[in-house]
Amino acid sequence: MLELKNITKRFGAEVVLQDVSLSINGGMNYIVGISGSGKTTLLRILSAMDTQYEGEAFYDGKNLKTLTEQERAQLYGTELGFVAQGFHLIGELTVRENILVPAYRKPEGKEGRLKALLKKLKLEKLADQKVSTLSGGQKQRVAIARELMKDPRVLIADEPTAALDARTAREIGELLCAIARERTVIVVTHDTSLIQGKCSVFELDKGVLRKCRVAEGASQQPRSVGQKGRLGLCAALRMALVTGRRQPGKLLSLAAAVAIAASCLAMNCGGLLDGSSNQAFRELLKKQGNSVMNLEIVPSFMGASGVEEETSEGPQSVDQDISGLLEEYQEDSRVEAIIMDAPMDDMVVTLDGKDFIIESTGQAPVFNRMVAGKLADNSKYEIVLPQILVKKLGCTNEEIIGKELPFIGSVYNWDSGEPVTMPISFTATVSGVADTSYGIEYEGKVMVLEHEDSLFPSLAIMKDIYKQAGKKDPSFGFTIRPDSPEHYLEIYDELMGKGIVPLGQVELLRDVVGLKGDALAQTGISYVLLAVLSALAVLSVCLICSLMRKKEYAIYRLSGYTKGNLAALTLAESAGVFLVSGFLSMAAALLLGVPVWLGLVLSLGLSGICFAETCLVVFQVSPLTALKTGGR
Repeated sequence: MLELKNITKRFGAEVVLQDVSLSINGGMNYIVGISGSGKTTLLRILSAMDTQYEGEAFYDGKNLKTLTEQERAQLYGTELGFVAQGFHLIGELTVRENILVPAYRKPEGKEGRLKALLKKLKLEKLADQKVSTLSGGQKQRVAIARELMKDPRVLIADEPTAALDARTAREIGELLCAIARERTVIVVTHDTSLIQGKCSVFELDKGVLRKCRVAEGASQQPRSVGQKGRLGLCAALRMALVTGRRQPGKLLSLAAAVAIAASCLAMNCGGLLDGSSNQAFRELLKKQGNSVMNLEIVPSFMGASGVEEETSEGPQSVDQDISGLLEEYQEDSRVEAIIMDAPMDDMVVTLDGKDFIIESTGQAPVFNRMVAGKLADNSKYEIVLPQILVKKLGCTNEEIIGKELPFIGSVYNWDSGEPVTMPISFTATVSGVADTSYGIEYEGKVMVLEHEDSLFPSLAIMKDIYKQAGKKDPSFGFTIRPDSPEHYLEIYDELMGKGIVPLGQVELLRDVVGLKGDALAQTGISYVLLAVLSALAVLSVCLICSLMRKKEYAIYRLSGYTKGNLAALTLAESAGVFLVSGFLSMAAALLLGVPVWLGLVLSLGLSGICFAETCLVVFQVSPLTALKTGGR
């Protein structure tokens, strides 16, 4: 069964085992010797925990040095039970939960086997107590019961009575002898008083096997290899629930760290840490209205002296060809709206048989924002009215929408070089109502103005008006409303590149965008810094929690769990962390006014990072290192 051939083990220049050869085939076996004789080192080689030695070690003909991860897990899961010094139980779990650790991989019949073991080892009344409250003898019984839960062929015990009083040590010794009637038992001890009955004894002295007494007929009948265990999803979730219930501090501290980090990142991503540029832009809109975002495209304007040839007559008229621009920007994704410029005078509108005179201001229409309905469809006879005019008509914004109203008025025809007043009329359906107010800042105060002649007819109506006026020039003035200050300047520069001078508060918007560029750089630095600090905080808490559980992971490995099994368990635990942190992040998002989905996504991402980091710790855990206590 177990065979060692010429085993030599060195720690640096010191030889701990020298040319040791022995065979163990069944029954009760003792490895004895004084402290420092190499007993524990030999035991770790027999249990395949230590593979760094000269010589060869075999179990059922398999070389222990060359076992794959799956074969090693199979060895620990079904063939070999290891009772280490110091018991190595999971202190937060109960007696029942500790004994069940190996059973999650093979859940069939576990309750019946658990009940039998509790009775056999006299642990029935202690089943629901935490092992941290037990005496040394009781802990040793739990450790033995946990290994017997695997139904192993070989049970190895390293100094099982070292920390026990004489009476308890004798009871544990008798228990191990009873177990040896059913399976192979190997006990490492310096207490020769434990040796009793028919047994094999191997005595080490300074790393050399001095005496070897093999009991006659000590052998074990071969049996079929136990079924390979696997950790299913349900079993992983049950283990995670046990861990979360018994170790709530680790779960909650990690979930809280994830939730806090996710909330900080959500605040940053959500724009709560925006720069002074956004505040400046909001102040600008508050003072002057959305009309500050308008770019007016006109066929002619009055330029200051020097725009064309300098003359003594002062400002000169500047003509520009704007044909085709309306069609070009109608479908531009950067444009929020296009408003037709309707230079109409002496306007009268009729509603329910009553005429209303629209006061003329001689100024271009001002579009701030829509307050009801929609912009006019340029292919239809539709019009948007200012809300001040709607109020004058005695209607609400909702009542006026959809009404068909006749309009009469006049426009100027400048084709002859002199203004000629031309009468016009049209009937249009009201598609929407606009806020046409705008602000003028003077001596620190803002005066808000609103004109009732700010009408916004569709392109179809404008073509009809120009036709009625007999105008030869088919170009129509219009206003472009970009969707952001950046696109405002982008479109402005495009038009200037084409030789078209748009009218608007360009320098004001350029100052805002310049401020935004500086603020974005500062915000970008703060975002990266906050992201790094948040991630480091979560990774630090996760690392501490994982390192605190290295002994626990080593116990799982010695219970037959593969790296894949532990990854499944870690995934189940990470799902619990996400559920708790996600709930906390949702609550924080509602309080902070950031999107709930953003908090959930960030919690999921950070929980995934914690899962990956924990897996790295789990995969690096060595049972030999994690469980090493006392001498070699």
